[in-house]
Amino acid sequence: MKARHKTQVTKEIIQEVQELAAQGFNNILIGQSLNIATQTLSTNKELKEAIHKGKLQLSKKVTASILETLEANPTNQQLLVKRLCLFTPLIKIKKPTTAKEALDNLATATKEYADGAINESQLRTIEAVSNSYSKGYEVVELEERITALEKSK
Repeated sequence: MKARHKTQVTKEIIQEVQELAAQGFNNILIGQSLNIATQTLSTNKELKEAIHKGKLQLSKKVTASILETLEANPTNQQLLVKRLCLFTPLIKIKKPTTAKEALDNLATATKEYADGAINESQLRTIEAVSNSYSKGYEVVELEERITALEKSK
């Protein structure tokens, strides 16, 4: 059986880990490439930070490449803008604490939809959340009333 060795984390190792992460290697491949246990990669603070920095570099590179490609194709630009909801207005809804507040949120969203400020998909999402909250609130309230009635007998 091959004996495991404890990895000495040096500046060179940290740099290599970051470079491999920037090339898109995952922890398993980085570990195999550098003969480092994946557990060491996920528990050592310096190595975790190097992986994070490398992935951030990769993310920036990929994003720049995508944006550069999109410059030549307006149709793809429109699809990306819609998919990422880049120009979607914020709707002023509150975190509900009562069923009435959930219904108020739904009324606000319905008005925004009627005014053309949000699309149908956004309205349906708010509608589903508001309805779920209202139903849950009603069930809890009903359960509390039943419990109070049973205790009063």
